[in-house]
Amino acid sequence: MPTWNPDQYLKFMGERTQPSIDLAARIEIDDPQSVIDIGCGPGNSTRILRRKWKGTQLFGLDSSPEMIRKAKDDMPDIEWMVGDAMTFGFVRKYDIVFSNAALQWMKNHTSLVPRLFGIVNAGGALAVQVPANQDSPIQRAIVEVARKVRWSSSLAGCEDLMTRHPVEFYYDTLSNISSRFETWETIYYHIIPSHSDLIEWYKGTGMRPYLERLPDGQRRNEFEKDILEYCRDAYEIRNDGKILFPFRRIFFLAYKD
Repeated sequence: MPTWNPDQYLKFMGERTQPSIDLAARIEIDDPQSVIDIGCGPGNSTRILRRKWKGTQLFGLDSSPEMIRKAKDDMPDIEWMVGDAMTFGFVRKYDIVFSNAALQWMKNHTSLVPRLFGIVNAGGALAVQVPANQDSPIQRAIVEVARKVRWSSSLAGCEDLMTRHPVEFYYDTLSNISSRFETWETIYYHIIPSHSDLIEWYKGTGMRPYLERLPDGQRRNEFEKDILEYCRDAYEIRNDGKILFPFRRIFFLAYKD
């Protein structure tokens, strides 16, 4: 698993946080007593939960000590935990189990998703957003460049670090065990100042596992430049000099009686 740099991740905090706002807004539970944010990162999504449900007991779980350290510094009143959601020893259940843009970094969703639903209290919900941008030009560019002879020996297997499933998978996994299931997709058109800023976005998430496999700063810079050249052709500069970055995301809600 990659390590995480909270400062790099939060360079695009508004864009990264908007799906959390949209997911939280769809949860039809008025007064949950306990909420856990799975894969909470530096706490930007957890902050949205605190804003919506004032007074609830909040928990944040993330596998990155760096991210948890940042979250704890910013919001010391929340209970933060370091751990992998697939193996973490949950000792209680929660009214809402929330996860924004985190499950894609975890394996075996066939068992993971029911496990998370299993820690939902009766009357509660599992609420999840996962990126679905594997067909985007920048994601395809990363995979294609990594397969080139120049990079393949160092980057073999990186594309398998992310787990992706279609909406139908999550429906089939949860529809028979939940009392109500909702799902939708959204394409966010992020306005990015330049192609270089697009690389900065991806350095904080999808490109990070690739960069960490490379031995030094020079090789990482060269890899970033190769991706940048693909992006210059794939993302047209608009009339104001900026670019539009479409980002598709899957959302689902599973309620428990």
